Amino acid sequence: MQDDDFANAKHFSGGARRQFQCRRACAGRDVSVVSRRIAALEKRLGIRLIERTTRRIRPTEEGQRYRQKIELADELLREAEEEARALAARPAGTIRLTVPASFGRSWVAQALPGFLQAYPDIRIVLNCSDRYVDLLGDNFDMAIRIGVLTDNRLIARKLADTSRMLCVAPDYLERHPALNQPQDLRQHDCLGFTPMHSWPEWRLEKDGHQIAVPVQTRFESDEMDALVRLAAQAGMGVLLAANWLVQKELAEGSLVPVLSDWQAVGEDGVWLMKPSSQLQSAKISALTEWLVAWFAEKRW
Repeated sequence: MQDDDFANAKHFSGGARRQFQCRRACAGRDVSVVSRRIAALEKRLGIRLIERTTRRIRPTEEGQRYRQKIELADELLREAEEEARALAARPAGTIRLTVPASFGRSWVAQALPGFLQAYPDIRIVLNCSDRYVDLLGDNFDMAIRIGVLTDNRLIARKLADTSRMLCVAPDYLERHPALNQPQDLRQHDCLGFTPMHSWPEWRLEKDGHQIAVPVQTRFESDEMDALVRLAAQAGMGVLLAANWLVQKELAEGSLVPVLSDWQAVGEDGVWLMKPSSQLQSAKISALTEWLVAWFAEKRW
């Protein structure tokens, strides 16, 4: 056995990688250099790996077992690299996606079944929550967010335009004064979504002009679905809601828009967020393109 019989340690970190060099790297080197490195490794391990005579060298039992372990580990490392490359190239594996609760139930849940049918090797873990989720800290692959973006650590891609609009049940208008300008809201029952950052004000804009209107409520909630279905449709008051949330009710006529020239400040889109665009895996690319194409069709 020659000194470079331990060459398969080339993928190891630390002392082993420094001491063992692959056969190609050793080719043409002074034998004394290789010998000194092996001797240094023996000193670090506290065992003799090679028996030396003036005529030949041979591995000790410990040296032979050490070499076998290195070769096994080297093979496992190669297999791991090949598997990682295959996964990066083939859409497969788990995607953890977090979305706002109402939007997830209303729209994302419609978009995903077709995707899962098209990509049978992908598994999705969907988190529907109005809590702000830190993609990096909470170990999510992607997020859908609505409104003004504030996290500049993330890569954003716009899926759709959105805005918040004022709407009300038709029978409410029959029982209350007309709404002609934002200031009229002070004389009306309003329905309050408490997580809204400007609450208890509604900040509206029209043609670049902004106005903040303090509103009075008889019913408020942190659950938008309750405000839409249990309050607004029941004629309990005026609601400021995202157009994607009340699209069905507007189409059916159970809600109608008011002050339609005005919309909420800061509502500009639905965004797909990812930690990085570098070395993106095939599964992430597949879901990104699927969602972009799905929302490219006007949904609301």
